[in-house]
Amino acid sequence: MLRKSLLCAALMLAGCDPDSKQDEASFRGGVPSKQMVEVDSPAPKGQGLMTEYAGAGQTSEYYVLTVAAAATINGGTLGVLNLIEEIVKHPPTSINGDVAVWGPHSQPLGLIAWKLTVTHTQGDTYSWVLEAKAKLEPDTAFKTVLSGSHTAAEDANGERLPGYGSGQFLIDWEKNNALPGNSSGPEGIATLEVRYSRKAPDAVATVEADFSRGNSSGEQASANYRFAQTPGAGGELDYVVRQNMDVDPTRSKLERLAIKSRWERTGAGRSDIKVSGGDLFGEATVNECWDGRFLSVYFAVSFRPDVGHGTVSACGNFPTAVYSTL
Repeated sequence: MLRKSLLCAALMLAGCDPDSKQDEASFRGGVPSKQMVEVDSPAPKGQGLMTEYAGAGQTSEYYVLTVAAAATINGGTLGVLNLIEEIVKHPPTSINGDVAVWGPHSQPLGLIAWKLTVTHTQGDTYSWVLEAKAKLEPDTAFKTVLSGSHTAAEDANGERLPGYGSGQFLIDWEKNNALPGNSSGPEGIATLEVRYSRKAPDAVATVEADFSRGNSSGEQASANYRFAQTPGAGGELDYVVRQNMDVDPTRSKLERLAIKSRWERTGAGRSDIKVSGGDLFGEATVNECWDGRFLSVYFAVSFRPDVGHGTVSACGNFPTAVYSTL
C-alpha cells in the first residue's frame, strides 16, 4: 500500500487513486470464491449413506451421516460461490461508477438468460445479485434468484487476499423453480440463507445455513446447519431439523432432530443425536464414536439398550456427549 501511495503521489496530475474500488480487478476481487469453504471433511470419497445399525468394526453410520450433511450444505455453498467466481473471470459487460454488470448472457441452446450485477458498497464490501429469466422474455422479466454480499479479507499489509473474506447469500427456490427447465428444488416456498467466513488460507472456515419451507397444505419445515473446521485440524458440525416426523396423520406437531458431530485431524470422531419435542412423549438419544479408519468403536441407543457395542473409553478425546443447542 505504501509503494502504491508513493507512486500515486508522483503521478498526482494523472488522477491516480491508490484505493480505487471501481476497476475490473477490484470488482472481481470483491466477490467470493470456492476457496471460502473448500476444506476437507473427515471422510474419504465414495462412501454411501447407511441407514441401519451395522455393528462394531463396520463403517460408522453417523460418520457417514456427518459426511453426507457436510457434502450437501458445503457442496451447495461451494457450487454457488464457484458459479459467481466463474462468471467474473470474464470481462464485465459494463462498469458504471460503483456498479459492474456481467450479461445478459445465455447459451445458444439454453432456455435461460442470466445477469450478474456487482455493486461496491463501502471499503472492501460488495453486494451482488444474480438474476434470471426465460431466454425469450423481455429484460423486464429478470428476477433475482441469488443475492448476497461479500467483504474481502486483507493481509497484515492491508492488501487484499484474493478469494478470502466473509459474507452471506440467499437462494430463492420459488423463483428458481419457476424458470424453464428448473424443477429440482424443494416443493413449496423455500429459501436457503447461507453465511460463510474464511479470512486466510490457514484460518478457520465456517458455514452457517438456515432453511425454511412451507407448502400449500400448511406443512412447515426448517433446518439449521453450522460447520467449522481449521485446515489441517479437526472440526465440528451441528445439524438440526424441525418437521413432522410422525407417520400418524392425527399427530402434526413438529419434532426436533439434532445432530452434533466432532472430529480430529486423524478423522476419528463422535456424533451425538437427540430427537425431542412435537408429539413425542420424551426424548431419545443415539451416540456413536469412530476411529481413524471411520470404523464404529462405540454405539449406544437410549431407547434400545440391547442395541449397541463398545465402551465410552473407546471415544478417545470425545468421552462426553455434547448435544446441539441450535
